[in-house]
Amino acid sequence: MHQIANIMIRRTPLGRLLASAAVATASVAWLAGPLSAQSAPLGAVERKATVAVLEFDNAAMVKRDEFAAMTVGVQVMLTNALATNSQVQVVERQKIQDILAEQNLATAGRIEPATAAKIGKIIGARYVLLGAFVVDPSMTMRLVVRAVNTETSALEYTEQVEGKGDKIFKLVDELAGKLNGGLKLPGSRDGSKSKELGGDGPNQFEAMKAMSAARRLEEQGDVKGAAVMYQKSLALNNQVGEVKTRLALLETKKR
Repeated sequence: MHQIANIMIRRTPLGRLLASAAVATASVAWLAGPLSAQSAPLGAVERKATVAVLEFDNAAMVKRDEFAAMTVGVQVMLTNALATNSQVQVVERQKIQDILAEQNLATAGRIEPATAAKIGKIIGARYVLLGAFVVDPSMTMRLVVRAVNTETSALEYTEQVEGKGDKIFKLVDELAGKLNGGLKLPGSRDGSKSKELGGDGPNQFEAMKAMSAARRLEEQGDVKGAAVMYQKSLALNNQVGEVKTRLALLETKKR
């Protein structure tokens, strides 16, 4: 991972990217760990699995402010992608946020594995997923996730995907598929439901940013502003079920 970051730095003027590249490398290195972790044994297949996805870290090497809201968007979309497996129970973002607030962790920054395990036990999750995304100057994205076993507090499994940013919804779907297999989750994902993740639609990068900004505004109580951004996201990519659902909920609140 350090080699990749160094290559990216050499492609651009050192003075512009040195600081942001250092942040990105540190964030991803913390998550990725040794490649051997990906093949760590995970034990027998469970009859039921509950998974909680925490908000992603923003490790963009450029335009970090532009991607700030995507920490929520990627979290929500990965949760939805995992939920396409009917035998996997996923924890909604709001429930996670409530627990973080109760435990005074809402603004604590990066969450360590031991803390993630504690949160998972409170929520009732078997696995808690810690993630980060990197955006390089060519707008290539890397999504990195580590799974914490809440029983042992150990980082049990690492997974990552990489591709063009304008395929972000497709990347999230791909990541969910890898996690489903790598964590040996029971059951299999429903391909028909995966279509609602927007992976075959256009303008994925911009649609994700608009959706993420809308979710932030919604959580801040700005219903009107959130609706505008959801509508923008839907106009860019009308295949994302999450956007349609949230927009419908906001319309109900307006009545």
